[in-house]
Amino acid sequence: MKSKFAIHTTLSGDAIKVLERYEKDLGAKNVVLEKALLNLDNSRFKAKLDTQNIDRLLKRVPTGVPGLDEFLEGGFPKGFSIVVTGPPGTGKTTFCMQFLMEGAKNGERCIFFSFEERAQQLVQHFMRFGWDIGKYIDDGYLEVFGISMLTSEEMIEIIESHKPDRVVFDSLNVFTAPDEFRRSTSWRALHRLLKKDKITSLLVTEKNHGIEKKQFDDYDFLGDGIVFLDFIQTNDIDTTPMPVMAIQKMRATRIDHTPQPFRFTATGIAKYRALNLPQKILQDKMDQRRTERDLGIV
Repeated sequence: MKSKFAIHTTLSGDAIKVLERYEKDLGAKNVVLEKALLNLDNSRFKAKLDTQNIDRLLKRVPTGVPGLDEFLEGGFPKGFSIVVTGPPGTGKTTFCMQFLMEGAKNGERCIFFSFEERAQQLVQHFMRFGWDIGKYIDDGYLEVFGISMLTSEEMIEIIESHKPDRVVFDSLNVFTAPDEFRRSTSWRALHRLLKKDKITSLLVTEKNHGIEKKQFDDYDFLGDGIVFLDFIQTNDIDTTPMPVMAIQKMRATRIDHTPQPFRFTATGIAKYRALNLPQKILQDKMDQRRTERDLGIV
């Protein structure tokens, strides 16, 4: 039998009334106070983590881009929100589509929210890579919302209904301004849902500068990771700009920040491979863009 000790305290008249009300259901006033105190202390127990198993609990989600997962210890950490950013035409939407198709192929539910393109146009974009998008939509593994005028509350309802494993938002610049993003209560509610349900999400954002410029916005700071896509000249012989991808940030992951080249094929982004780009190439590109700005060319 659990021993009981007398409690010596001073309570207001209102508090005594509350105690008496709950005393009818829970028993003596001491029992009511004990339960109340334990409930107040629940947050301590909920916050405890098994630090010995943190590494084992961190699951990885394959990206669907050949060769990229080896740079990420097996893929994106499950439940992370990854910012996919860069200048126009660098393959951000294609990258995200490929990520969703990888999930659909593995039996995962996926949602694509586009704020700029019609659903039909997006589906055509998927199909040009030979992906059997119709099958995955019919089977319920993929949902596409084009030129979405949905509010954050409506997107929350859709996510809660479909219970996806992967979600893409393209692009956040249309959804909310960068300087308002982190303070937006509507976005924070959506972000909490993504985190609570451990949904891996890609957040497409737009940059008006290249990879050589170290300038970040509020989207970048909130994201768990940043994938920057761009075109740069990789050597002095071939002046054709090459598409490159840089992992600028990825929490809980050992990464190589060096931009790595990839190419677009009939089946999507492929042949991502290691290449140590000389720092001089990035410096030359930065100097070139600075000169162009000074001359009013860009």
